[in-house]
Amino acid sequence: MTTVPGRRSGVAAPDTPDRIDANSRIRQDPSVLTSGRLGHALAASLLLAALAGCTSATSSAPPPAPVASPSPSPSATVSAAEAGEQLMRRRAAGPTGSQYAPSNGVVDLDGTVDALLGPAAGPDAKADTKGRLAADGFVVALRHSWTAPDGTRADTLLLRFTAEAGAGSTASRVARNLRSAHAESTFGDPGDLSTGVVVSALDDRGEACVVQVAPHGDAVVLMNYCTPATPDKKTAVLRFTDQLRLLPTPGLPW
Repeated sequence: MTTVPGRRSGVAAPDTPDRIDANSRIRQDPSVLTSGRLGHALAASLLLAALAGCTSATSSAPPPAPVASPSPSPSATVSAAEAGEQLMRRRAAGPTGSQYAPSNGVVDLDGTVDALLGPAAGPDAKADTKGRLAADGFVVALRHSWTAPDGTRADTLLLRFTAEAGAGSTASRVARNLRSAHAESTFGDPGDLSTGVVVSALDDRGEACVVQVAPHGDAVVLMNYCTPATPDKKTAVLRFTDQLRLLPTPGLPW
């Protein structure tokens, strides 16, 4: 994976109504939580276990104590609305001709939990995940999904936190559980602190996926990149790196 340079990059063009597919196939499949197989969207992946730090969807363990940061990040001084607008300006566009999911946009803490766990998640799982994100200093998130003309899909969640320590805590928890669930196909890059797994087993769409996560300053980038029949790790890494490059250099204003 290419190391992300310490510079700002251009921003992606915003979604326009004519590019949004109202019949987008972004769906959620809670069955993967027990099958150990990554699904076809972020909400359908093993992120429930990853964010909760366990393999049970009904963990009653209390959330960890908030993580202190020696110096607050820019997110600590802006409103959730402003932070959300900043994320919108930093999202990566899909290939030419891509169709964008109608669910795309800025989401609050409850919306983020719903995006991660799906509608079938129980109240205990939702409360546990919500508590852990809140303890890490969650500010706001952005859902961004597209489907390219060739059937390739990317489901991305960008999360903002009040400090880099909180972003690092969430990213580390997700990465640890990804490695645990798919130790045989884990990869990473110490340059951008990313962790990824390749899931070759096809989902119910006949797709294979590559899931990647990385902290970047006070943000976390989480991407599920799926292709028909065969996983495309090389392109998945390039897409993930493109998104990281659109974010500001850690410590600098958004």
